[in-house]
Order: sequence, then C-alpha cells, then structure tokens
Amino acid sequence: MKKRALLSLTLVLALTGCSALPYAHEIDQTVLMGVLGVDAAPGGGLALTAASAGRSGAGESPGQDPVVLSAQAETLSAARSQMQTYGEQYVFYGDIEQVLVGEGAARQGLEDLLGQMVRDPELRLESNLWVIQGGSAADSLFDAAQEGGAPGRLTALEQDAELLGAPLAKTAREALAELLDNGCTLLPALERREAEEGQGAQGDYVLAAAGYALFREGALLDFTRGEETLGTSLLLGRGHGRLLAFSDPDGGSVTLRLTGVKTDLEPRFDRGALEGLTITCRLETQVAEFQGWSGHLPEEERAALEETLARRGQRALRAALDLFQDLEADCVRLGGRAALAAPWHKEELEAQWAAAFPTLDISLEVEGRVARG
Repeated sequence: MKKRALLSLTLVLALTGCSALPYAHEIDQTVLMGVLGVDAAPGGGLALTAASAGRSGAGESPGQDPVVLSAQAETLSAARSQMQTYGEQYVFYGDIEQVLVGEGAARQGLEDLLGQMVRDPELRLESNLWVIQGGSAADSLFDAAQEGGAPGRLTALEQDAELLGAPLAKTAREALAELLDNGCTLLPALERREAEEGQGAQGDYVLAAAGYALFREGALLDFTRGEETLGTSLLLGRGHGRLLAFSDPDGGSVTLRLTGVKTDLEPRFDRGALEGLTITCRLETQVAEFQGWSGHLPEEERAALEETLARRGQRALRAALDLFQDLEADCVRLGGRAALAAPWHKEELEAQWAAAFPTLDISLEVEGRVARG
C-alpha cells in the first residue's frame, strides 16, 4: 500500500514546477514561515508547527521574537488552514527551507507529507528534511525560538555537517526520488539535548546531530548509533572532516581528520547466482592533534596507527552493514551501485538482490592512510 502511494506521487511530481502565488497579500501583513514541524497528534491526526523565517520587513520588525504557531487536525492542509485563523496576518509557507519530522510521525510514514509537498504550490520539494530522534518537532521549534529562531540553528547544523563529517542534509525531492527508486532512504537525525555550560545556549535545550534515520517504503525503521553512523558515512563515501581519536597504552593520543573516503563494490557470482559482495574502502587522514610524541609522529607509530585506523573503519562498516541486513533495508543502495560496478551482471543483480541481501556474505577490505608531515 505504501509503495503504491509513493509511486502515485511520480505522476504528480512530473507536473510540478514554478507557479504564481495562489493569493495576493500585502507584504507588511504577511508572516514568512521558514521551518515546518510535523508530529503525530496524541488523539490521531497530526500536529503542525510553523516557525517564522526571522527576516524583517515581512510582518516582523528587526529584533522581534520569532513567530511560532501550532495546530492539530486530521490533515496537513487542515492544520495550515486553522493557523490562518489565529490573527490578522497571512501565514505564508513558500519561504520554508527546513522541515522537521518528529519520531512518532516518521514512524507513521512520510507519504502524506511528501504528497502535500508535491502538490501544494507554497511548499517546496527543495526544503531539507530532518527527523527528531526521541522527541517532537514542536518542542524543538519552541526551544529554538529562545535562541533567535529555528532557521538559523538548522542552517548552522547543515554547514557543520559539511565541515565535520556529520550526516548531510537531504531535500524532500531527493528523499522522494530514493524512495521511488530504491524503496529506502536515509535522512539526517537530530536530537533535543539539555544545554550544557559553555555551549552558548540561551534556553534549556539545544538541537544536535544524532546520526541517520533509516526509512523503508516511507516509514521510519530505526536510527544509526555510534559506529553505525560512521560506517554508514563510509559506505556512502562520505565523512570528510570527521575527527577520529585514538590512544595507546603508553599514554599517547592522536586525533586524525578524515580527508578522503573511497568505497568500491564488487559483486561475486557463482554460475549466475549471487554469492556475495566485496566492499573495498580506503580512508585518507591527516593528523589534527597528537600528544605523547616529541614534535612529530614517528614512522613506526604512523604505520601502527594506519593499521588501527583500518580496524576502526572495518568495525564501523560491519556495524552499519549488520544493521541494514537485520532490517532488510538497503538504505545505501548497495544493490544499485553493485550493478553499476558490474553492468554485465545487472539483470542477475536486479532479479536476486532483494531476496539475497539480508543474508548476503559481504566481505570487507579496508586500508587506512595517515599523511606524512
């Protein structure tokens, strides 16, 4: 049923494009919403929360607190209509760049949300999707209002992900395309955590990156945790900028910065039957910080560190693969990528992959490199 619902969006998606605003409103009587939050309502239906974009000159004055509105209804469009009755200003959703989905709503599925984003001229498929792990989008948006507004915080998280190797933001269009093509997708997960001293937070809570949210047929299955997150990034050929800390029994420590990830796939066949998959991963790093050595990293220590790095990468990759196979969800498109790597086996892979993947023998070959100097 979910797959048919997702497939039905394809025709609608092909018809979408730029269109004029459905209504004309005076700009000084309009509130531009920048973030949308979707949660499962306790009594059924959904709870919708919208936070303003925080720009002056459109229903807001410089320095004015962000506007946060919420409503509960059976559908997204009904909740939006309800928000229009809250005041004299027109609530405009065409400026939304970020959409937060609470864990409860994510487990129910993204079909209704994505379908509304495809059909509604005010909502944009270029908006980034985030999943709130263990919490609600509404709480996160009301918390962010104390920090100057959710748009700024989410933009900072998006930029940090690119610099520090965290899960990258993904647009609704990208997620929908992956669900239609592969039946699975990954979205970046966020966590609402208690603020700690030194974080510069003005409120009691902050939003922080929390790994990947795994979806199959539009519904949330699980989240990556710990090494599963690193392994998922490596399977995707990502993680550049991530810091990896290591220590030795003598009290020395070193922190490596991941500068390059190259991941290749090779399917293995026996008389036309898919027998296994070999994943080769090369990790390039440079020393970000080290202690316990005098001024430079000795060559013998560097060689040992490369072996330790390779073992760390192998553990992370195996943790992620075990998770995907246990869930029977190829969220990183290993099947499609294997077909690209061996196009002469494309038909066999497409026919056998779904049934074989959960128990497929996947071998790993990981090489770690630490740059000299």
